[in-house]
Amino acid sequence: NADHYYFMKTDAAIGAFPDDVTDGKLWEAFRSVKNDPHGKIMAYLDAADEVLNEYDPETPAAPAGSGGGLSVPANIALTDSGKPTVVDRAGLLSSSEAEALSNRLKEIGSAYRCDVIVATVDSLGAKTSEAYADDFFDYNGYGYGATPDANGTTVNGDGILLLISMEDRDFAISTSGYGITAFTDYGIQTYLEDRFLPYLSRNDFNRGFLAYADACEYLLKTAREGIPYDYRRVFVDGWTDAELLSHNDRAESVAEQYDVGIYFLESPAITDANAFLNDFIENRTFEVNTVVLVHGANGYSIRTSGAIAGAKFPNETLTAIAGAVEPYLKTGDTKGALNAYMDKCIAIVSDYGHVLADGAISEDARSNGNIRLKQLFEQYGVALYFLYDAEVSDPNALAKSFLDGGTVYEGNAVVLGANRNGSGVAVRGDLAKEKFSDKRIAKLVKEVDANLSGGSVGGALDAFAERGESILNWKPVNWFTFTLAAIAGLLFGFIPVNSMKRQLTDVSKQTNADPYLKPNSFVLTQNSNVLLNKHLSRSVHVIREDSSGGPRGGGGGSSFHGGSSTHTSSSGGSHGGHSGKF
Repeated sequence: NADHYYFMKTDAAIGAFPDDVTDGKLWEAFRSVKNDPHGKIMAYLDAADEVLNEYDPETPAAPAGSGGGLSVPANIALTDSGKPTVVDRAGLLSSSEAEALSNRLKEIGSAYRCDVIVATVDSLGAKTSEAYADDFFDYNGYGYGATPDANGTTVNGDGILLLISMEDRDFAISTSGYGITAFTDYGIQTYLEDRFLPYLSRNDFNRGFLAYADACEYLLKTAREGIPYDYRRVFVDGWTDAELLSHNDRAESVAEQYDVGIYFLESPAITDANAFLNDFIENRTFEVNTVVLVHGANGYSIRTSGAIAGAKFPNETLTAIAGAVEPYLKTGDTKGALNAYMDKCIAIVSDYGHVLADGAISEDARSNGNIRLKQLFEQYGVALYFLYDAEVSDPNALAKSFLDGGTVYEGNAVVLGANRNGSGVAVRGDLAKEKFSDKRIAKLVKEVDANLSGGSVGGALDAFAERGESILNWKPVNWFTFTLAAIAGLLFGFIPVNSMKRQLTDVSKQTNADPYLKPNSFVLTQNSNVLLNKHLSRSVHVIREDSSGGPRGGGGGSSFHGGSSTHTSSSGGSHGGHSGKF
């Protein structure tokens, strides 16, 4: 019909009319004739006649299990069920390139029990690239572990197929069975496609297909280890999407608010938790700053990445977190371990922690001080730290060692160190140094020291915050610009006003409006003062944009929560994947 075509062949006809002939020569002959139904049929029959004239029935047909109508060059490696791993109908690869690629795909498919296929065609005919890829997979009998029916069709076998069509430069990835699990929407669109599409766009097809093979191997490896490459920050092998959803939403909100990713990953298929954790941080985290716990069959491992996460989670803090989580892990209580881990991490991430007073002030004062210093940092971009240690002998050395010790992660920071008798300041960053000159620091220290000498550490903290805000709010005056603007203002104001004044020749200055009021023309009989009140209430309406086609980008929110979206093919099989142009 106008939208689709389909060839059906008996077993005896498959040898003469493999798929590359019917979809190639016969279909092209049929569709080459326009607006002449009889001519289209005759062109189709003429092409079939040519094929039959060249066909030698004594030549054995493709062996059973080789993919039915797929012609299989002798140098192409087959899947474990006997299907060609490379079908290059568009002729994009040399014989040696196709052979090397097929061997690589065969190796990956056998190792991870999942067919990995590449197919190229000149045209999609009337089909979409998605439908063509799904049908190519099903009707040619692909899928590890699947049993073909009487027509050679398989449904829901394990595999992934990359199809490209050269006519309009379409590509489609079709996944089936375990392939849907291993190749998530996020994994396909942010890892797999990023690795092979740049080559295809440059017509470097051999390197593109090899990059596709390498990426498939990595994604299958991570999936077989129990943690598919996905958007999720929390993943427990065996938990349903519904069980994972609330934990991932919680981790997502923390990442959006504090720019620190909290990850918890558990799978009995992970044999080396430390190696898996290192690979995960290198290849699969979204933020620069992360804290990741991986639990596998032989134990667990926890570590951080990024300066902010490293400062908030020093070794002793990670040890404390491990101590809280380990009892649950030992008893197999994953839910308890996850809740303890998330609670500890969120408490640490959300604590600004820039006031360290060693118990010299109340917890409320410390918390309020942190809130105020955080607000100043968000407004001015300079972090302020207040350190009090009654036993330290040199407050200047205390401030400098803290600033240089790796705990301060901001580029622009001011650290005030204090003891019972006085304080000292250390500064880092161009903006902080511009604001906190030696003269201003001297005034700051004088105000802080006045409170310290009176025994009020809380007063010293308040003085530090108040004077710090005053300094941060200071802006240098450009006197040249100011003078130039003043002169320009006087000139542009004086000239037009003086010009208008010169035109006023018959008026005099009046002190009130009475001369302009016609006598008895306005009588005021009643007056009162009325205060107009207006109460304005505001509420925030948060709009989260859905991204049904893939994962979120940048730091914005999304309804994407991981896993694979699926659809049903014409054969009734369930497929995942993605399609587009290259």
